[in-house]
Amino acid sequence: MQKGIYRNLSSLLRAPNSELRTRPSKKVLLIFPREKGIKFSNDTRYPFPVLGLTLLAALFPKTYEVKIVNEAVEKIDFDAEADLVGITGLTCVIQRAYEVADRFRKRGVKVILGGAHPSLLPEEARDHADSVFIGEAEGVLDQVIEDFETGQLKPFYKNREWSHLRGMPLPRRDLLSKRHPPFFKVIETTRGCPNRCEFCSVPTINGHRYRLRPLEEIDRELSSIIRKKGEYLFLADDNVTARKDHALGLFEIFKRHQVRWMGFTTVQIAEHEDLLRKAQESGCVSLFIGFESLNQENLDGVSKRFVDAGELSKRVKTIQDHGIGIHGSFIFGFDGDDRSAFKKTVNFVQGNNIELPTFSILTPFPGTPLEKRLEKEGRIFDRDWSHYDMSHVVFEPKGMSVQELQDGYLWAQKYICAPRSILKRLLWGPKNHFFYFLMSNFVLRGAQMDVIRRIKNSQPRTITNSQISITQ
Repeated sequence: MQKGIYRNLSSLLRAPNSELRTRPSKKVLLIFPREKGIKFSNDTRYPFPVLGLTLLAALFPKTYEVKIVNEAVEKIDFDAEADLVGITGLTCVIQRAYEVADRFRKRGVKVILGGAHPSLLPEEARDHADSVFIGEAEGVLDQVIEDFETGQLKPFYKNREWSHLRGMPLPRRDLLSKRHPPFFKVIETTRGCPNRCEFCSVPTINGHRYRLRPLEEIDRELSSIIRKKGEYLFLADDNVTARKDHALGLFEIFKRHQVRWMGFTTVQIAEHEDLLRKAQESGCVSLFIGFESLNQENLDGVSKRFVDAGELSKRVKTIQDHGIGIHGSFIFGFDGDDRSAFKKTVNFVQGNNIELPTFSILTPFPGTPLEKRLEKEGRIFDRDWSHYDMSHVVFEPKGMSVQELQDGYLWAQKYICAPRSILKRLLWGPKNHFFYFLMSNFVLRGAQMDVIRRIKNSQPRTITNSQISITQ
């Protein structure tokens, strides 16, 4: 799920014990749904902890018994005793979310749907739920609980303003299955993104205003979860360095706790070597950077004018020279792309030794500016939400056929996750955190190859190496 929930519940959570004892005891089941046997290209053998549901769980009254089920690692007990079920839904798994919701509602259990897809298409989600959370739940969950207890749940709940991040309770990590790996801790330090990328749903769900969590509260949370030197920390923020002063303060905290961390940022960080130096000193292992395209026309067209395509190689080297590896994201299918985009991108990744590359197909997620534009142009032909996994073509591209885009993506993905390609990047590159990236590449490779096989088996033909040659 994508994050949410806290502030106006603080008075409820601080209520006197006598007041809490008057609340009826309820059983709540929070579910992260997944289709059985279906993998996505960013899946790992051991899934990252689901931060959003642990944050949500922390907001329920202490008299409520809350359980979290991540269907990626455990089965849902549809006969479980539950008074309320909350289900988060990404677009690519929303059909499964609806199936789960329908089964519980058939038993008479109240169901609330939330997360990315229900927030973007609440009317659709309402057909499968008693209530729908639109956007963040902070400031409205207390009202939801009151309405639930009085039997007067409303169809929709939406916060009237973006919440502050002060006073967030600690996530209920203790509710996660033991199958979640203990060596990755996930935290949130900021929310929202000031950029306006056409294809991104984050501003629609979390807003453009960049909100900061107080540094002292982040420090306290780390003190409660970091047990030893060198533990790995993953930042769920959409852009951890959008406010330089906050980032510098954050890095000092990470340095003091002696963690190793990964987070999301933009390639613009290469313009601030003091920020890079502090990130390195604070234990930064990897930065996830959305390069998206090597074509300036594409970047300009999707509101990423702040990126200079001609400077990308230089900026990559600057980041790597500071001992930080790059998890680079690239997207195929922009209007300026033709069949040459696959070869150019693969050559860029290999030539610049991008430690951990990921490829995607441009996807017009509901509610995004991209979806509105392509719908207006009559180019979206597939509304099967299970195909909105960034590995299927669901619209008519401009510079190539649908089949060429699909096949080119599969070819590039297969090339880049081949053992020979992985070893070449890592052995010829700067060798930043070599064993971490070696493990990460091969862990992701399993899911990537599964996606390739699944899509190829459903396609009439695939592109061959003779059709697209690679410069070694």
